[in-house]
Amino acid sequence: MKKKARNLLTYILALVFILSSFPAAALPVINASAAKVVNGKAQGTATHGTSVTETVSLKEVYKDHFLIGNTVSPGDLTNTAKYDFMKFHYNALTPENATKPNSIWSNPTDDPSFTPADNMLTRVKADGFYTIGHTLAWHNQSDRWPPSGQNYKDARTSLQKYISTIAGHYSQGPYKLDAWDVVNEAMRDNPENPTDWRNALRSGINPMERPSRWFEAYANGGNGWDYIYDAFMFAREAAPDAILYYNDFNDEELANKAIAIASMINELNERYAKEHPEANGRKLIEGIGIQGHYNLRLNVDNLEEVLKIYSETGCEISITELDVQFNGSSADVLPTEEQLKEQAELYAKLFMLYKKYSDNIERVTFWGVADNNSWRRTGHPLPFDSSRAPKEAYWAIINPEAYLGLDDLSPKLTSFNFGGEDFNVAGKTEFDVNVPKDVSNIDFSAANVAHEYHDDDVDVSVTLNPANGAVSAGEPAVATVKIARKESPNRSTTYTVNFGHMTAEWEKDQNYKDTGYRSTVNIRFSDGETEPKLFQEFYNLDDGKLAMINSKGFQPLPKHTSGPLTINTDSRIDDDQLKTLTLKKSLWDQNWARINPARVTDFTVPENFWRLAKTIESGKTYIVVSANSGLALTNRNVASVEPTNKRGLAGTPVTIDEDIIIAPEVIQDNTRLIFNEITSPDPGPYTSANGYTGYTMLSLVHGGLVAPSIMYRDPGSDDTAALRTDATIADSALDRAVWFNTGIDPDTGETTIFSHSGSSGHTYALHGNEYGFVTQRVDSLEDEDAALRVKLYEYVSDYSYEDLTSLGVEISLSPVERIVSARDANIPVTADVPDGSKAVLKKDGVSVATATFTNGKAIISVKGSDVAAGANYAVVVYDGSVMLGAVILPVVTGVSATPSATVERLISNQNRLKVTVTEVYSDDSTEAFTEEILIKNNAADVYQVGPYKVYVDTKGNNKIRKYYIVNE
Repeated sequence: MKKKARNLLTYILALVFILSSFPAAALPVINASAAKVVNGKAQGTATHGTSVTETVSLKEVYKDHFLIGNTVSPGDLTNTAKYDFMKFHYNALTPENATKPNSIWSNPTDDPSFTPADNMLTRVKADGFYTIGHTLAWHNQSDRWPPSGQNYKDARTSLQKYISTIAGHYSQGPYKLDAWDVVNEAMRDNPENPTDWRNALRSGINPMERPSRWFEAYANGGNGWDYIYDAFMFAREAAPDAILYYNDFNDEELANKAIAIASMINELNERYAKEHPEANGRKLIEGIGIQGHYNLRLNVDNLEEVLKIYSETGCEISITELDVQFNGSSADVLPTEEQLKEQAELYAKLFMLYKKYSDNIERVTFWGVADNNSWRRTGHPLPFDSSRAPKEAYWAIINPEAYLGLDDLSPKLTSFNFGGEDFNVAGKTEFDVNVPKDVSNIDFSAANVAHEYHDDDVDVSVTLNPANGAVSAGEPAVATVKIARKESPNRSTTYTVNFGHMTAEWEKDQNYKDTGYRSTVNIRFSDGETEPKLFQEFYNLDDGKLAMINSKGFQPLPKHTSGPLTINTDSRIDDDQLKTLTLKKSLWDQNWARINPARVTDFTVPENFWRLAKTIESGKTYIVVSANSGLALTNRNVASVEPTNKRGLAGTPVTIDEDIIIAPEVIQDNTRLIFNEITSPDPGPYTSANGYTGYTMLSLVHGGLVAPSIMYRDPGSDDTAALRTDATIADSALDRAVWFNTGIDPDTGETTIFSHSGSSGHTYALHGNEYGFVTQRVDSLEDEDAALRVKLYEYVSDYSYEDLTSLGVEISLSPVERIVSARDANIPVTADVPDGSKAVLKKDGVSVATATFTNGKAIISVKGSDVAAGANYAVVVYDGSVMLGAVILPVVTGVSATPSATVERLISNQNRLKVTVTEVYSDDSTEAFTEEILIKNNAADVYQVGPYKVYVDTKGNNKIRKYYIVNE
């Protein structure tokens, strides 16, 4: 069903239609006679050069890009005008409620009620619609699934029963579904450690609001997270032909959630591939759904980052529930023309982005046919008004480039060159490029890029940061490339090329019941050659002895790419035992060279915690704690905060020790607030010019961009104003949602957080007591009231690192501390290992000599021909095929050799000649070789001293006439 016959015909036809009248055969049009027309213009729409009663089919406009979908309910089929409208515009339909658990099988003790959905799906399938089931496993509209009080075994049986029954029913017959949203909204919104997807899931304790009951039931005797894999497995078995989707929201602004989702999908698909080779490469989770419930404050650039993250999973992507609501609107107040244009511009930007990623996007589904059909109807979120007349947004969608004034498309690069490699741009705008370790500065200019335009038509500029192109470990150089039309400089495309040495960064680790203790490291700027070896070493805290080691080797990542590498123990380590251990995680290459410093974890010391903050950074997450009550500001409604009798937000008790929050152990999502810098529309004196920065404070709990939204104070002039987060606030009133601070006291960390409306001159400070939080009107920010003072706490990771030169069991090579290039050597190896174990000398990862242990000792003999400067050497100890340990053995070269000689007179005509050669090596170490020889008086001869031949000529009376090293 995949489309993709790329051409500009659709764009051109749509644009022609907007500017003139459409020929009848060009694209299908519909008579939208249901629209209410006032003075020749449909109410709530803008005037265009065509009759508002004629609209182009959305599915035809995007037929070469992706499916265009909408929701369907049984009642839609009895409304002829509405259903004809749906058939005209859409080619994919998702039952809005009819296939949700509460609708189709509300009581597990009864039989499912298939008839309404069957009849509806039979009809829409006969009419040619692609159909998507929604949804099988969800925490909402699923009141009795799983049945209350179930344990892991029972819940797994219930999940299989539900999915096999429902998905199995719709896997055949005239109502057969093409795809399923198998698991819906399983992730929390802003997980601290996103690659740790298990702890990013909604669980029985986090978040407190709307947790996953499937997770909770599975965790009663099993692993809560296993319900995800089981749900997809049961769906695959029941509906083998269906495309299986994971569907979620609030990933468009928050990369953490998207990273967690992608991490989960990658791991579960890898597991499925190993357990089911008969799948022949077909993924278990084949699609990712981005719901797309937006408002006008959406940052489209952030959404593009999410599309990149999801594209790298190899799954198809669908926008599954698209709408864009106004901020601060209501059902009774229609949007203004200016607001409609703002909504249209965002829709245009979205569809330009969707077209850019259309090779990965399978479907774009609107959630509702018209504004009055939307669950967000008060926000007027759809491209058709309540009379199904096209709004401004419709015209933006059918030709987003023309609507944004970009019908003369911005010029694009075709490729760029670096280091002798050509990089195909292919629609991407950001690239990572590996730079060899021996290159410290890159040279990149307009001469490195290619395009298909005449040089007289475009300008190409390249800006390097740093300007000299310096590249060092962990510090890439960034080239910003801009190509613009000379006659229209605003028609431009900007590309970012990151040049870096291969780097590796450790992720936070977890001890899981199913996969053991896991360590993860992220590789960036892969050189395409390094074969990483990942090690976990656990040592006893008391005696420092090795308790456990495990390792895993990896094939090289493709050059220039990034990716996570993970190792895990065979089973979970008991938590009590873990507290007796120290872990060293290290990453090596195939030549036994360290890739990055090892991370060392003492399990008795926290590595991640919430610490008192002394600064505020936009985009960071903070916990706001009242200095008066010790309660953390919590996004949960309080009907009345005593003694103010005003509505406010709740407080959560926290325990603080030495400026660190030590309790509660689980910090709920609604206790953490994201501070995003923003400009107030009515700041009064609190401007950036006067040294003030404004922030919105966003707490995420089953919402965020959906609801609840940013924190704001109620209007009014009372001494106390209520705090709210239960709706979006209009841009015109945004001053009540912009929060400033008085500056953080460098000693106590205290500050006052306040909002201000310049037009009224009113200032309200955040006020906290043991009952919750409101805002208090103040005449002066110098008020000493402790209830107006707060402290901020930020999430901090504090890790220890070591530059390890050995792994595993303690191995001693004394007295040999290094080997010398081109010189034979005997290497004594001592280690506490079983007899028969092997000591292997590796040269660039290849064995060149071995020895067998007896009583903990072995001697490796290596030929000088196998000792070369510039190679990596390690002694690796094996017991059979199990690696017990390894130690780096440096190789040095001789820099200089200085001879010396003395002679001592003995009895008769004999003398004792002592010859010494002192050698200096490339690591500045020295070694002395000495020989003592009995000679006769006045002897002249060549003597072997270590690896050197020394000529010595002696003279009587204990003197040396001359000596030197003989060069052969």
